[in-house]
Amino acid sequence: MRRSIVTIVCALGIFTLHAQHVWLPGGPQQVGGTYSRQFQHVFSALHNQAALAALPAITAGAYAERRFMLKATSLYALGLAVPTASGTFGLSVRHFGYAAFNQQQLGIAYGRNLGSRVSIGMQVDYLGLSMQQYGRAGMVTFEAGCLFHITPQLHAGIHAFNPAAQQLDKSGRQDIPVVYTAGAGYEASGNFLLSAEVIHTTDRALTTRLMCEYRIVPQLSVQLGLSTDPQLSGGGVRFSWQSLHIYLSAHYHSQLGITPATAITWQPGTKEA
Repeated sequence: MRRSIVTIVCALGIFTLHAQHVWLPGGPQQVGGTYSRQFQHVFSALHNQAALAALPAITAGAYAERRFMLKATSLYALGLAVPTASGTFGLSVRHFGYAAFNQQQLGIAYGRNLGSRVSIGMQVDYLGLSMQQYGRAGMVTFEAGCLFHITPQLHAGIHAFNPAAQQLDKSGRQDIPVVYTAGAGYEASGNFLLSAEVIHTTDRALTTRLMCEYRIVPQLSVQLGLSTDPQLSGGGVRFSWQSLHIYLSAHYHSQLGITPATAITWQPGTKEA
């Protein structure tokens, strides 16, 4: 009985955050670096695979969050990006849930520049669901994105997740949404980024996210973010020492509570525009 109740709570939490698809890590403040040149990191790049092209060297990271302070709704992610002469390859692994109910994603990505102002990227995903007493299901889908570097300070992008509307089973009972995202970022300086994006998810109202990041000193930066539907607000700090970066953040839902998160990345300096 206790496991059944926790499973129901997990499902309700997933539906509440459907606009922030459960296979994508991070709160509203975590993906702002996607629309930039100087604020990229491995997880923001995997939010839009075109941004992988901005990573100059082998980059890796680990991410963990405990949604609404519940162990059963914990999310873990690993990311890796490897630049080559023909483009940057990425690998990501994500796991959400607990023994009786969990979801997994394995993604293999590729991104590259098309000249100095445009970059493109794509990722092939394997999505899996395991539910006690109901068994397992899995499917393969893809996502793709494009970034436009309009000026050295202004950047914009579009992204589509599961555009072919693939489902976990033929009956459609395990719904995987189609998600379209469009956003833009403005780097007012090398130390300040302001970005916004709009997300359209199947059968849901539009979600809007606003995010900013400010580098107080090279070793310390702060992040703020908020989103609508679901209504989330959050913030975080980043501590840096050479190529090592540690992110501590949290976002807040007015009904479900606080979600703390931690990320550790190893990332050398970014490419110049």
